[in-house]
Amino acid sequence: MDQKNDLTVKAIVVGLILSVIMAAANMYIGMRAGMTISANIPCSVIAILIFTTLFRSRSISEVNLSQATGSVGEGLASGVIFVFPALVFSGVFSAYKDWTINEYLVVIFSAMAGGMLGIVLSGFLRRPMVVENQELKFPEGVATAEILKTGMAAFSDGKTPGLFGLIASFVGGIAIKLFSSGIAVMEESVSFVWKIQNSLFKVGTEMSAALVGVGFIIEFNGAFLVVLGGALAWLVFIPIYTALYPVVGDASISSAAEMIWKQQIRYIGVGGMIVGGIWSIFKIRKELVAAIKGAVSGLSGGQKEDAPKNIVDVDLSKTTIKFLILIGLALAGAVYFSTIGVRGASVAFIYTLLAVFFFVAISVYIVGLIGSTNQPVSGITICTFLLAAVFIFLGGIKDMEAVKTILLIAGTVCVSACLSGSASQNFKTAMVVGSSAKAVQTGLLISLVFTSFLTAPLLVFLDKAFTIGSEKLRAPQASMFSELAKGLFIQGAAIPWNMVIIGIGLGILLILIGIMLKRMGSSFGISPMAVAVGIYLPFATTLPILLGGIVHLILTSKVKDEAALNDKIQRGTVLSAGLVAGEAITGIIIAVLIAMDKALPIPLISCDHTRQILSVLSLISIPVLLHIGIRNYRSSKA
Repeated sequence: MDQKNDLTVKAIVVGLILSVIMAAANMYIGMRAGMTISANIPCSVIAILIFTTLFRSRSISEVNLSQATGSVGEGLASGVIFVFPALVFSGVFSAYKDWTINEYLVVIFSAMAGGMLGIVLSGFLRRPMVVENQELKFPEGVATAEILKTGMAAFSDGKTPGLFGLIASFVGGIAIKLFSSGIAVMEESVSFVWKIQNSLFKVGTEMSAALVGVGFIIEFNGAFLVVLGGALAWLVFIPIYTALYPVVGDASISSAAEMIWKQQIRYIGVGGMIVGGIWSIFKIRKELVAAIKGAVSGLSGGQKEDAPKNIVDVDLSKTTIKFLILIGLALAGAVYFSTIGVRGASVAFIYTLLAVFFFVAISVYIVGLIGSTNQPVSGITICTFLLAAVFIFLGGIKDMEAVKTILLIAGTVCVSACLSGSASQNFKTAMVVGSSAKAVQTGLLISLVFTSFLTAPLLVFLDKAFTIGSEKLRAPQASMFSELAKGLFIQGAAIPWNMVIIGIGLGILLILIGIMLKRMGSSFGISPMAVAVGIYLPFATTLPILLGGIVHLILTSKVKDEAALNDKIQRGTVLSAGLVAGEAITGIIIAVLIAMDKALPIPLISCDHTRQILSVLSLISIPVLLHIGIRNYRSSKA
């Protein structure tokens, strides 16, 4: 494995392509399922395949740079979709089809500013938190390094670890989306509604390979909690509500149930997400103190210019970093002062200046402690949202100006948190495989600037094809932030605060149950945030996630050898990422076709009943085939 080449053109180009793919895939699946998938492992596998087969390269540093550069797309997508669609939901921006260059530039430069601050500020923390702190393991960074070392060694020995399976899962994801949304062979969703006396009940499922893959990645515990939230909403809260307030009129019971969920019940999820966000930060209060100490160390003396270094340990110079921080702040300031009034922009800029480094430090520390998958991005964003609300109230900003201010602040800080977590994991991977930290940070910044310009166009394309905020792309977090902003600052905004309070009570109850289970020695954890997201999503979206989680549960129950289990989980993660990428990319292509006024899906099977049967059979086959693909896998290390 050659380690001489580091910052090369082909490594950057491959990384940029991966970044665009991961951004598109995660924007689609994130707005559909309320969660994104980590990009490092799938990017690593794809980069290994490209460099060892197309370029005949054995440089692990080049492959690492490509996967790190590619991972930017996932972090950027997560930050964008969590908040920026709220600008449209709240009425701050016009509908996507009416966007002018101004709306495009606000989203692009807000994302770029937040991402640049996140990546560059995490560079200050690399030494004290990534290199010197023995407590912070950065699990996904280490796992990615092991995949790179094992994969490169396997190809050097003439082995191809799981190439066919990755291609098969990718094609499977394409086929499922194509035959449900592009060609009408299957239904996109199947649901059943019934009525017992006055109470309405509804169950259903979407036809999605990607959601099954998401379920495997977040594991059974997380998948079960999301489905629990959906079950509470559609099998408990809606039946109770309709028993107390019977449906009257000529509307179908399906439409009535959907309307009640949309206008009332989903706000229980809002209350739960508020509690979940605050609780996720409270649980790590001790770690926060350590994070701030590490951040201060990084700023004050963690990077001494005259310290002896080898080429692997070289960072961007402090002068360069400070210059880039000024650029990031200037971009944020330009967005604020060109979009908001002077008072609101001043408050936004001051708050961003004070808050962004604090939340970057939190993000880096938590990613180091529990990994990127468990990074409480929603919690961090909710906390910065609530703190920003205090600044806005004190600044005397009101009405839509306040809504615009708080959403732009939350979006910028959210992107910073996402990209700083991604950058710190990549710093750890570089350290383990012996790559240059300077090259990695350079690649991340190049990828950020390039991919940022695609964020706004991708939102517009997805909206034209699927309508962001509709049943197909709920964008739950952005919808929540929109409703909260209007509820706080717009007089007479119709938020059912009684439902929010019920959600807060439910969140507190879940926390107490989780504490009790932990004291009893149970390995099953309770996350109020996961349950709340399930309440906020349609039940049909959550059920396929459970199928993927069940595959993970079966795997962990049957495989007792830890090394073999890790191999199979890694294999399952790669296959699941293939399902997500295949479906998401096909969804993007369909979005482009619909944007070109192509009528989709093309009718092929006219019988609704037949399409429903094919949908159910296909959905059942996905987790079965995923389990077979994992079970039959033989590690290249064997």
